Amino acid sequence: MKEHGHRILGSIPVDCLLLGAVAVFTCFPYITGLGFYSDDWGVLAAFSSLTDHFFGRLFSEHAHHYFGLFRPGHMLYMALLYKVFGFQPLGYHVVNTAVLSLGSILFYLTLRELGQNRLIALSVGLVFSLLPHFSTTRFWYAASQSNLSLAFYFLSLYSDLRMLKANYSRRWLWKGIGWVSLLGSVLCYETVLPLFLLNPVLVWHRRSQREVASRMDQGQSSTGLPVAPLTSMRLALLLASNLLLLALPVILKTYSNRVPRHFNLAHYFLSFFRLVKDAFVVSYGVYGIKLPQVLWKIEHEYPDALVALLGLILGMVVFLFLRQRVVWGNAEERPAQVSAGSTLLKPKAMLLLIGFGMAVFALGYAMPSAIGLRQTSPTGMFNRMNGAAAIGVALSFVGFVGLFSSCFRKQEVQRNLFCGLIALLFASNIIVNETIASFWVRAYKRQQTILQAIYRSFPQLRPGSIVLLDGVCPYDGPAIVFESYYDLWGALASHYHDLTLRADVLTSELRVGTAGISIFLYRWSDYPYGENVFVYRFDHGMVYPIPNAEAAHHYFKIIRSSWDNYCPPGTPGMGSQIF
Repeated sequence: MKEHGHRILGSIPVDCLLLGAVAVFTCFPYITGLGFYSDDWGVLAAFSSLTDHFFGRLFSEHAHHYFGLFRPGHMLYMALLYKVFGFQPLGYHVVNTAVLSLGSILFYLTLRELGQNRLIALSVGLVFSLLPHFSTTRFWYAASQSNLSLAFYFLSLYSDLRMLKANYSRRWLWKGIGWVSLLGSVLCYETVLPLFLLNPVLVWHRRSQREVASRMDQGQSSTGLPVAPLTSMRLALLLASNLLLLALPVILKTYSNRVPRHFNLAHYFLSFFRLVKDAFVVSYGVYGIKLPQVLWKIEHEYPDALVALLGLILGMVVFLFLRQRVVWGNAEERPAQVSAGSTLLKPKAMLLLIGFGMAVFALGYAMPSAIGLRQTSPTGMFNRMNGAAAIGVALSFVGFVGLFSSCFRKQEVQRNLFCGLIALLFASNIIVNETIASFWVRAYKRQQTILQAIYRSFPQLRPGSIVLLDGVCPYDGPAIVFESYYDLWGALASHYHDLTLRADVLTSELRVGTAGISIFLYRWSDYPYGENVFVYRFDHGMVYPIPNAEAAHHYFKIIRSSWDNYCPPGTPGMGSQIF
């Protein structure tokens, strides 16, 4: 029995090593080419202005403007990364990849603590680690807090589960870690907040399972499952403390400027169901039923032999690992109660996994609906909100694969089919993510070309100057080149060390008036004429001064009329759709 226990414990480090290796190998093709995008530039410009007493000034001057009371953990996380890496993007993306990997490992460990068998727990962890549903958070520094929030969420639940079997001193250690992780998660990003309502139910259910197992094993060989040391009352109080602790971030978010002042419950539920419906189409349609179609399009429109080879090799590794190294059946967990023909893929268990996954998926959109987000995207910036829902997607995807595999009677067929389909899904997600990443890499190269051209044309800019960029496509697929007043201003303000500069990107959504030019993206931005106002036409490599309305009308009627917009259609928050 002792030998068997060592085998169980030994499987966990090996599985964690596999999950960590997956994150490392799959990011190699693109991580060195990623850079800064959109909000990144504005945040970096603000940070660069804090030359002394950095963190004191950060909270006193910039907290309200950028994140306010809504995401203080996000602001602190970004500031810490800036203090370490400055304007070198590689460090940011290495940390983000490590955090995403850690989240997948903690997800796996949490499922094991919940009593899930090794095969299902590892399969869910592998699928979750590469879901393209929230791919933007892999490439965009300003959205990376979503991955940190998820890692903290898993750590909080894992800590509460470990508390069940800990002695008195360790119990409070685990509970303390759970409290800190809870606050860290919801103060970084809000989408996970509703999932914390599930945690007390999961912990209580797991305690009940352990008590039943202990009673069943009395007088039999030990299973290694001690009777829970916590009384029902004490456990209830500890779990209630989580809900009380959630009150602080809920209050902060409620009184932030992101939550509508006039909250209508009926309107909220209507928008919530619409968002879940649209997200379902993306998560289970585009990346579910239509995944073969997505792969076909990638093969014909964005082929990359190295990416296909990487997906094939890692898919084979996963198949062989699941097929050869993971025990098939419950023998690993409860050897005394397993018959020779037992299997993990029981239809009832798979249906429960699918149902629970769907519930988590829906809960993942409760907070986005509350703050007014109305759409999601398979590849664009808006898919950053899908992180919490992706937990449910991973659970239900594995449940669907298990349910389908369980339809076959022969255990060997079930085994090969399940492992093969998980490996195929894993390899497909690699190819999809690598394809999306290629657009972000290309967009950053395009940014650098544009910025270097602007720097050459403007060796110096006087304070208060306005630079309007023209002749540039704002998106390269889902990735942002330059689209707004915020990103271009941030890049120029950082380079010239002058926050008084203003900049924007000319689009079709503009008005040329008698007093100035107005450009719309999310809101109208007004730029009055003056001696320090310039249009930089990138495709011409020319600078056009716009001191007055006459010069503006001349530029837009004579010069810009030759600009035929060959850019593919793009939508703010989504970019240009590729799937």
